[in-house]
Amino acid sequence: MNSIFLTGTAGSGKSQLTSRLTDSFIQNDKEVIAVNLDPGVNNLPYSADIDIRDFISINEIMEKYNLGPNGAVILAADLIASKIDEINDTIQTYNPDYVFFDTPGQIELFAFRTSGPFFVQNIYGEGRANIFLCDSTLISKPENFVSIALLASSIKLQLKIPQICVLSKQDLINNENLLKWAEDPTEIFNNLPKNGEMYDLTSRIASNLLESDLFDELIPVSSMNNQGIVEITALLSRILTRGD
Repeated sequence: MNSIFLTGTAGSGKSQLTSRLTDSFIQNDKEVIAVNLDPGVNNLPYSADIDIRDFISINEIMEKYNLGPNGAVILAADLIASKIDEINDTIQTYNPDYVFFDTPGQIELFAFRTSGPFFVQNIYGEGRANIFLCDSTLISKPENFVSIALLASSIKLQLKIPQICVLSKQDLINNENLLKWAEDPTEIFNNLPKNGEMYDLTSRIASNLLESDLFDELIPVSSMNNQGIVEITALLSRILTRGD
């Protein structure tokens, strides 16, 4: 069994991509389940086989601990790890080939608190991979692109599993610069405003990206027209097979 996590900033399209990937794998005769790990979500574009909302209630946490919505969401994120045995037991009853984990919208609550990495490392399964969604609508400027690249690097460091980076919402924006910047970060320099401190900081970070393979295979995707699904599937297969 392989565990695949979908991470990214709020609104980057994690749930939609979870839906498309599970459908695609099922059509290819794979045993697949989808797990929602966001206790604060209202609606999902797929039917979750396992839903953290069945284990954790934001409203109950607010009432029990006298917390506001933000405090309850933070505590709920920490409580996810406490439910790992129950979730593992439920996963094993399905005996799937692949499990797709749709992570909380507030990425910092999942990746940067101890509960998230603990969950990733201790969930049942032989292979693990992370799909990080870069929201194309937010990174049309070079400084924003570099900021997302730093976040993607941080997530990989935190979760300590192989990572695929994708450009989501390609149906909404067609910016060729994004792929150019990913393929060759020196292209970023040509699009940076030459205004002192901002240029210096962004160019230094971009220079370090030159030495990284983080975006070597950045995949443009759209959950609306299934762009990139085949490429993600192929890359996942390669990563999970070689285990790195």
